[in-house]
Amino acid sequence: MSLYINDDNFADVVAEGEAAGFTFGALPRQTQIGDLACAPVFAEHVPLIPESEWKDRIAQMTASSSFIGQRWKSDPNADYQNGLGFCWAYSLSQSCMAVRHAMGQPFVQLAPESLAELTGYRNAGYYLDRALEYASANGIATRATVPQHKISPSQWNASYKDERQNYMPQEWWDLGGNDVWAETVTALLQGWGCYVGYDWWHHAVFLDMLRVNNGKIEVHTPNSHGPGNDAWLVGSRAIPSMGSFVLRGMTLAG
Repeated sequence: MSLYINDDNFADVVAEGEAAGFTFGALPRQTQIGDLACAPVFAEHVPLIPESEWKDRIAQMTASSSFIGQRWKSDPNADYQNGLGFCWAYSLSQSCMAVRHAMGQPFVQLAPESLAELTGYRNAGYYLDRALEYASANGIATRATVPQHKISPSQWNASYKDERQNYMPQEWWDLGGNDVWAETVTALLQGWGCYVGYDWWHHAVFLDMLRVNNGKIEVHTPNSHGPGNDAWLVGSRAIPSMGSFVLRGMTLAG
């Protein structure tokens, strides 16, 4: 059963997650919008879809199974952070795997733990923008070389450094240059996914589809908190607030 998060219950959701042992690890971005290499500002290049068209387009996308979350499904067990403060890494890996699917590449389970160098191989939160920057330069290894929930390189296959170069984000958009919610909706309606952070949740997630429920637009994330913890967000809780990106391309390998 999915979580449902709105402006009335979000504090309870956060408290319940903390009580369950979830470590929330998203930190506010360090760069300014548009400062990252290969990350043009979305609003400067892509016309925003008028809000008056959103609900009709959502219905059309849903009927044709065109949302990235309908075309590619995150595995809630394989993409489960299990108490690690690595939501920033798990959601980035989900974004990359979804893009590979959209590019027609064969499925490979990426290993978010291979980004642990960024935290000094400690269980800690990190910045979405810097994680994306690092992954674009170094890549993300797979489960073939980096076991799930193991963040020490002594527990990894030494070939991970060579392997990860096959899985590097190459192109992305930087959201928030104009209206981050309108940009997020536009990106999702174009069939992309979004790598975003929420300050109220201290959490990074991959957004993969939209729906209209009781007249309101809601956004979905597979999340990285294990089976049954995917979530629909609505109201101000749906609007990204800690860095937001659209991945558009990966290295053609694997």
